[in-house]
Amino acid sequence: MDGPAKSAKKKLIKVKTRDRILKTSLALFNNEGEAQVSTVDIAAVLGISPGNLYYHFKGKEAIIEALFDDFESELRQVLSAPIEKPLSLEDNWIFIYIIFEEINDFRFFYEGMSSILERCPSLRGRLSRLLALKKSTTLAILTSLERQGLIAFIADEKDRLADRIAAHLTYWLQYRAVTVREQTDRARIHDGVFSTILQIAPFIVAGREEYLAGAGAYFAKQGAKR
Repeated sequence: MDGPAKSAKKKLIKVKTRDRILKTSLALFNNEGEAQVSTVDIAAVLGISPGNLYYHFKGKEAIIEALFDDFESELRQVLSAPIEKPLSLEDNWIFIYIIFEEINDFRFFYEGMSSILERCPSLRGRLSRLLALKKSTTLAILTSLERQGLIAFIADEKDRLADRIAAHLTYWLQYRAVTVREQTDRARIHDGVFSTILQIAPFIVAGREEYLAGAGAYFAKQGAKR
């Protein structure tokens, strides 16, 4: 094999190795903690030399930035949905579950955010814009529910609630991982969705108690702590 075919094969092998490095790094960072994992550890798990890993990524920070690229792209796509098209009440809760799921898949970043941003300062502005998009998305959800007559606000209540929910989406999983360690990831995510509903509950116009009772029963079956 030579010429274009050989060149194409080399590129394919390079892409596969790069993807394997990212996939393995993400799993190690999430399970062991990013600070506890070195590039030598990653290479050892992959069964490649540190030099081979360095050929693809010039250090751990380069791996983190590449992982953030993927996370940012996926989360932006998810967060744009309610802004582009209002969702039904039930779909909103499914949507929030998906947000928590995306964050859980990238949880090492949130757990070590301060340290990572010091070493990867280029991510700071991008994260700030991502957090702003979370708030914009939350406002879109609240406005949709408001227009449907399901919730009502006075003065600046909606904007303040959007801030609280955006912060809740950002930090809930890490908080719950420390306070309720025996929960599975799935149960912790369901818990986060139900906690989001509880924040919105005071603004429900009618049938609040019935709605909360039904939601509470459902999420309790999913392992959420009531």
